[in-house]
Amino acid sequence: MTTEPEIVTRFRTMLDEASEDDLTALAYNSPAVHFALFMEIKDKNGRYIRPEPNVLQLRVSEVIETLRVRCPGTRIRIIGVKPRRAGLSTFSLHCGYHEAQRRTIEGITIADCKENSAMLTERLADYSGHDSFPWDNPLVQDATGTKAWANGSKWTVDTAENPDAGVGGTRQFGHMSEVSKYPQTEKKNDRKTITAAMPSFDGDDTVVIAESTPENAAGWFYDTFNEGMWLDDFLRRYEEGFRPEEVWIKVFAAWHEFADYRRKEPVSEIERGYIDETLTEIEREGRAKYGWTYEQLAWRRDTIDSQCDKDPRIFAFYYPSDPVSCWIAGGTPRFDMERLLQMEERAKIITPDLGFLIRQHDNVVSFSPQHDGSGDIEIYEHPVPGMKYGLVLDPAESLSQTVGADPDANSLGVWRGAYQDEAMDVWRPMKLVARLKAPFRGEEDDVADHAIRLSRYYGTCIAAQEVNKGFHILRRLQLAGIPCYKRKPLNNRTGKVEEQYGFKMTDANTREALVSSLASALVNGDLDIPCEHMIGEMKKFIRNAKGKSVGALGYHDDDVIHAAIAWEVIPSSATEYRVVKIKNVEPKDRGPHGWKARSWG
Repeated sequence: MTTEPEIVTRFRTMLDEASEDDLTALAYNSPAVHFALFMEIKDKNGRYIRPEPNVLQLRVSEVIETLRVRCPGTRIRIIGVKPRRAGLSTFSLHCGYHEAQRRTIEGITIADCKENSAMLTERLADYSGHDSFPWDNPLVQDATGTKAWANGSKWTVDTAENPDAGVGGTRQFGHMSEVSKYPQTEKKNDRKTITAAMPSFDGDDTVVIAESTPENAAGWFYDTFNEGMWLDDFLRRYEEGFRPEEVWIKVFAAWHEFADYRRKEPVSEIERGYIDETLTEIEREGRAKYGWTYEQLAWRRDTIDSQCDKDPRIFAFYYPSDPVSCWIAGGTPRFDMERLLQMEERAKIITPDLGFLIRQHDNVVSFSPQHDGSGDIEIYEHPVPGMKYGLVLDPAESLSQTVGADPDANSLGVWRGAYQDEAMDVWRPMKLVARLKAPFRGEEDDVADHAIRLSRYYGTCIAAQEVNKGFHILRRLQLAGIPCYKRKPLNNRTGKVEEQYGFKMTDANTREALVSSLASALVNGDLDIPCEHMIGEMKKFIRNAKGKSVGALGYHDDDVIHAAIAWEVIPSSATEYRVVKIKNVEPKDRGPHGWKARSWG
């Protein structure tokens, strides 16, 4: 049987055991206590009720209260992923309202659209009208149209549809609502909106809460949540002496932790039997891992049928069980998100060897490891005799030809072919074993030098270069004696098949076919990619409204095309690595008793 979250039990016990004077003091410092004892809010039927904070709201309040006591002066940054109707927007705004009553501040809420902006503005006024705490701080008229109180606190509600939302000024509290739903255009998107607003919260005693449902696995909200820290991890690091200027604390609650997400009436014996007979794999796992009750299972099935188009993946998006699966159904990712997330989890625990490749005599290349982070080559697996390797290069435009603040990068790496591991009796898929550290935006000669050294290190392996650009690099590879991949296209002029150097995408159909083939390889587990940067690009590679496979707005696809080319050419073209034995050859001018004297006469 699912038990009540421990934080809910603790909160209820604290309220029951505290004296009236203690409760007033607690409400002054705790948004959750104030919310529970002194506020009235509208329920879904439009009636004013005294709310009982849910598990997600309590976790937000816990972060604020804990950091102020245990980490004084820390800038409080909270990022929360919420299920549908979890009340996180309501409570985040309340946290700002609560702070505006405690002291004089300036705050802002940036909503995703004008309709929600208007609703939140109205809700702020509603809070003041239905708050029984003795603040003695009524709303006052303000000529600028912002909400203002007698103590001097002011609050602005804006929308992300405004490109200048939150720009300028000095504030102490920020509420970014439904961030994943912010407009996503070249001029207006979540990353630009948030990064433009954040400099206004530069004081020590500042709070910013960003919350949203998980719309897709791309953008500022997704990246920041995954890069953030859980409260316990942050506190542990803080006690060890970790003092970052700004860290986002992650807040999450699974759907089964909410008291409302279950059938109100007990499930009958007949329906229990039916549920037992028809359990899905996800339901079995939920029972074993989380103790889902019959009432929760019945509610989940009802919700999938009535609200999620009978699709359990959509339910996982709107009502997540964990902070990973919620991203899987969001948006329209081009590749299987579940597979990518699995690869990413493995990649996070892998530390590649970082260093430089050094050219020795006779074209021998050795690896010089660096432990200070200064290397430019990442190696996940050093060359092994008998294995087959191939180098893949998707070059960017030369720096001298590049225009713009965020140009494409060169994607260069070595792949090991798939093989049967006889010792372990297991099939090892094709693997990225080394790469030029990403992103690399160097000149063509620098790219060529790296490619030559990488090829040499893996036995002068074959190089497959995308040749829509970068012809100088290809020429350098040829002059260095690196075997180069050849394609065999039909010459429309002669009607004959002719060999041509390099890999070439001739049109959009060729590109889409490559991407589709890569997508299938990922689903089937045919690729082992230990590089977080490459996986990150794949996660942000989407099918847009026109059906075209592209990088999401603001993201690149250099590594994606690299991997697609690799899957196309490496299985059939990789070359075997063999140890080259260098023989000691006596110089021609060396005699039996030492070096011959050179005659100058």
